[in-house]
Amino acid sequence: MTQSNESTEPEAAPDPGGSYARRLLHRWLVEYNPLYLLSAALVLVGTFLCSRGLADEESLHGPLGVAAVAEIYAACLIGGAALLMRIGQRRPAVMLAMLTVLYQWDLTLHTERTPYLGSWAAAAWIVVFVGKLYALAWAMKIRLSRSATAAAILAAVGLGFFPIQLHGLAPGQAGALVAVWVFALGSLLPSSAVTSLAPLEGWGATVLARAVRVAGIVSGLLVSLHLLLWSSQQGIVLSALLPVAPLLVVRRVRSEIRVWALALGTLSFVGATEPAAFSVTALLAAAALALRALAPSLPMERRTAQAAARPEPPYRASGADAPSEEPEVVVTFVPVPVDPDATARLLAGAVFGVYLSAWTAGWSGGSWPAHVLALDVLLTAVVIAAAWKARVRVGLAPLLGTYLHFVAQAGLVPVPRSLVQWGASAVGLGFALLVGSLVTSYRLRATSPESTRGHAPMTP
Repeated sequence: MTQSNESTEPEAAPDPGGSYARRLLHRWLVEYNPLYLLSAALVLVGTFLCSRGLADEESLHGPLGVAAVAEIYAACLIGGAALLMRIGQRRPAVMLAMLTVLYQWDLTLHTERTPYLGSWAAAAWIVVFVGKLYALAWAMKIRLSRSATAAAILAAVGLGFFPIQLHGLAPGQAGALVAVWVFALGSLLPSSAVTSLAPLEGWGATVLARAVRVAGIVSGLLVSLHLLLWSSQQGIVLSALLPVAPLLVVRRVRSEIRVWALALGTLSFVGATEPAAFSVTALLAAAALALRALAPSLPMERRTAQAAARPEPPYRASGADAPSEEPEVVVTFVPVPVDPDATARLLAGAVFGVYLSAWTAGWSGGSWPAHVLALDVLLTAVVIAAAWKARVRVGLAPLLGTYLHFVAQAGLVPVPRSLVQWGASAVGLGFALLVGSLVTSYRLRATSPESTRGHAPMTP
């Protein structure tokens, strides 16, 4: 997640000519007001107690009323943050914004009751969520990138509708659906950004970066808590989430060899340990390879010269005492150049990942499923079209392997059983490799071996 900002206007500071008591009250009731946190805690405890007390009444109006109180309080937090921002009190405004982030992710567990309330309750909660998201951005004078907005809305859609939809699915199917959802969220985060519409520089930019980072971490933790609650209530197989982490790393490694090692290693591990999750893992691997080919990104650290020389300021430093330069490392995600040949290989791998996902749908272990003729013909057409039109021939080798497996599975070529048959097969394969090597040497006879090493040929 990246943070961008523009230039600044200083935060309003207390009158230096005021009395000590007045300056002390300003520090503890304006800059570091603990009553905001106490207020949020009291409302949360109150809604929790009301929810527990109304649970025995078997009425839908009670839970809806509790959820409405929490949403109204969140709206008040947003309004308070907007007011504080516009009177120059940015520090307490950030505190209210952080409290709003907590309430944004359904602390009252309203979404867990949507199976009893109906889809309309989930849809209403999502609409309110989106409204609060844009209202909070307006209040804090920030702009969310499209990726950040899409990630937040996608997370809200999952929280709202998954408790309803997962009821009718088997544990493995529910785990696969959640894995796809988590992978989509993780794929959106690297390109997410928050831009300050108010002028900021120096310490203000650092506070923005830290606030965005904390908001992202808190949001991830709260969404994970909802996920764990679903798992305990509905028996979701969370093992389907294990392949998500290595596949999300595919976009962030520099070497193409590591990309293929991550993708193929994850598929092999899942095929050996969780074959029921192989189909969805192949689909996620295809998506990871396609994202690597089309929209790769790598983390890059940026540190200013002043940041390297200055010590970290105290946490409670005032705006006047804070350094004017950014005193920390800012991590951003930058595009990775991918050459056309690597792009072709990655996209070919993505095509075969989709093929594997469709071919193994419903497979839960044992021997590989039977080939589907229509699926094999479609794969053949795609690979041949790519080789003919785009000169991408890298997919011909795995296509040949697919047909060899089909021939062996169909029993069109007898499998050696005796020592004589195995010996004859080895002899035939040896002759084939010899002929293939000679043909390759003849076709590449005009290629200078020194030219492939990056230097001029040696002369006698």
